[in-house]
Amino acid sequence: MTYSAIRVRATPGDPRAGTAGIVTIVAGLAVAGWISFGRHLFGIGGDFTLVYASTLGAMFAILLVIVGVVLRRTARRGFETRALTTVMVIATGVCAFLLGLTIPDTTPSGLQTIISGPQEPALGIAIGIANPLGVVGISTAIIGLVLAVRDARGRITLVETWDDAPTPEDDAAGHGAGQIAEAAPETS
Repeated sequence: MTYSAIRVRATPGDPRAGTAGIVTIVAGLAVAGWISFGRHLFGIGGDFTLVYASTLGAMFAILLVIVGVVLRRTARRGFETRALTTVMVIATGVCAFLLGLTIPDTTPSGLQTIISGPQEPALGIAIGIANPLGVVGISTAIIGLVLAVRDARGRITLVETWDDAPTPEDDAAGHGAGQIAEAAPETS
């Protein structure tokens, strides 16, 4: 018995394929902007804006743009994107959106978040939720990137062949499957 590995394409690649990748790129840039500058929409932007833009915003943007490019390449090659990859990308977007709501910024009246304002205990709770959201968001983005790269390489399937399987020549000679042709004894 012999095993061989082959890459299986779901469909032939279409040059116009990859809508999910484009959506991921646009959404990645949108959530990176939301994390970095979203507080300015509510009038509570402050000194942390540049820090968030250069760290969290840049990291989310880079990771999600790369994931989007890889998802687009996967579709153009004709391979399927696993559901788990899509779930990780969506979870990243949700965590990034919620992070933008709960991340604090400094204002003249002190620290504030979009959902709590300056009031305690809501401010402390929002800040306490922001840190895990950032960690989970970055983690799911990295996992999504690894899964997307694996998807872009294609699914590998093992094909099993038997060494004694009949060849097309055997079938043409009239020998059935599993039958072995015996040579007729030569007479002299």
